[in-house]
Amino acid sequence: MNKFAWMLAALLLAGCAAGPDYVRPESELPERWTEAETRVADVDAWWHAFGDARLVALVEQALAHNHELRAAAANIEAAAARLNLARMDYVPTVNGAIESQRRELDGSGVHGEYRAGFAISYEIDLWGRIRRANEAALAEMEADVALRDGVRAAVAAAVANAYFETRALERRIALATRLLETREANLELQRERLAAGLIPRYDYEQARSETAAVAAELAQLRNAHSQALTALAVLRGASPREMHAEWQARREISDAALPAAPEVPMGLPSELLERRPDVRAAEHRLVAANARIGEAKASLFPRLSLTAFAGSVSASLAGLFEDDAWQAATRADVPLTDLGRGSASVRAARARHAAAQAQYMKAIQAAFRETFDALSSLEASREVMRAQRERVAALQAAYESAEARYLAGRIGYLELLDVERQLRGVEQQQVDAELELLRATVDLYRALGGGWGIAGEALAGR
Repeated sequence: MNKFAWMLAALLLAGCAAGPDYVRPESELPERWTEAETRVADVDAWWHAFGDARLVALVEQALAHNHELRAAAANIEAAAARLNLARMDYVPTVNGAIESQRRELDGSGVHGEYRAGFAISYEIDLWGRIRRANEAALAEMEADVALRDGVRAAVAAAVANAYFETRALERRIALATRLLETREANLELQRERLAAGLIPRYDYEQARSETAAVAAELAQLRNAHSQALTALAVLRGASPREMHAEWQARREISDAALPAAPEVPMGLPSELLERRPDVRAAEHRLVAANARIGEAKASLFPRLSLTAFAGSVSASLAGLFEDDAWQAATRADVPLTDLGRGSASVRAARARHAAAQAQYMKAIQAAFRETFDALSSLEASREVMRAQRERVAALQAAYESAEARYLAGRIGYLELLDVERQLRGVEQQQVDAELELLRATVDLYRALGGGWGIAGEALAGR
């Protein structure tokens, strides 16, 4: 009875684990960037917010075929297997045992003994070594999951940016193509006017030069578009030839406007940073390092095990299975001559914990910097795009006025050409501004580790 009471006490003590419990380090981050009321909304597929079915299809295809994502998934499987191994320490070990031994007792001769049956061994987690090992293995697997999510976010952002660049190039090609058609029609008109003696040859040559300049720019844009399609094909996991053929079959979208960037609230809580894959991975690594300290500390203390044998014991091999036998015992393994290995393991675990904590704080700081920069870039991109739209509207009105004056003979061709050149240049810059706004929005999605939600009162106040 005393033995069972002692075993029960040992099992109760097993609830105490050596080493420190994890406490998240304090970080000096603002509660939010502005006073707007927001709530966190977990958005795993933020690319849907742009309302572009083609973008959604490309991102999902890339996520399904990306080799780096497959490698990250394999790392998660390996970590899950290590976690299962750690959990098996909670389960008694059962082995089939066949044993033969000969020994001499008090000079009475050599005696033989044969044993066959099952040997059972179970370690009582008196100091929490197994528990800490399981905590560490679970945290390491969760860190690998976070790293996989980081790769997923990077792939999605790369595909989105490549897609937006391709669409912007298509838009610029469409603008340049229309401009070239206008230039060629005007060149033919100037040729007729030169033949009729209505204009000097200088005006005609100027028109020919402007036509050639637009043709050269169009060739450069088409080359850039081809390279963008190739990059998008690689990200998607498809062959460049297949990507080009598919895009050629979708010429109807070549003159379409770029997708509209979703509205982004400027008041975002800093808690959004905690779901960033790199921050989550860093914290899980810190949790694992903290648990490894407890595992190393617990290894300094005796390991208490319960062992049992059930089977048959006989002095002769012939009578081995005639009688049943069982045996139970407790065993304590005490490190006596580890020569400082245990204390060295504890010091090494503490050092790894300090390094993991530094990496966690570094990830927090990088997350805040990237998010703050993304918010600033987004606001600046919005201002630039609004200004470009006003410039296009103003120059369009100026061009229409100059064209009427030119047809009335009140200004020369070079004056009209100068106004048109400014208008077409600003139209191209407007496309670039729209592209930068889309890129800035993608950067903010990635910096925040997903999407966001806005409270109803915040929407009403905008």
